Amino acid sequence: MESEAAVTPGTAPAEDPGIAGLESVFTDLEKRLDQLVESRLDALEAKRLDAERTALAEQFASRHPDFKELAASGALAAQKRDNPLLDDVGAYFAHHLAAQRQAAAGELAKARAEAETEAEARTIERVRSKRLAAAMGASQAAPARNSGLEADLAAPEKFGGMHAVLAARLASRRRDTGL
Repeated sequence: MESEAAVTPGTAPAEDPGIAGLESVFTDLEKRLDQLVESRLDALEAKRLDAERTALAEQFASRHPDFKELAASGALAAQKRDNPLLDDVGAYFAHHLAAQRQAAAGELAKARAEAETEAEARTIERVRSKRLAAAMGASQAAPARNSGLEADLAAPEKFGGMHAVLAARLASRRRDTGL
């Protein structure tokens, strides 16, 4: 009997069959209540995240005045169609990057055209200078054309003809190299 006295009231195992049947009902109710609370908490968290995202979008729009104009014009929607991974902010930056890329390509094309025009002008000037120099011939101050040549090549007929001069030069080179 002492063991029965040691048990506190209300904690003894249930011996009533009516209460045992209600335990399964209470367990089911507890599970359903847990699921309901969890789904409500998830919905509340989603609503909070949506409100936070909306507030951040408004802050972004206030810092970037053309954001709303681009959204209204459909430019952001076009960017998002081209790349479905983009959200509104990503589409905004993608639009600006595309505009910068297009401007840079225009500037590059303009710089290339200018460089091409300048190079063409320099080339034409060089050709004109060379033609003028050729038309005027060698000037009085210019050195004689054959002054750098050796005497045997300047007047090969004095040394037995061109073939003899070339053969002598070849023999001289072979001797000098040890062949």
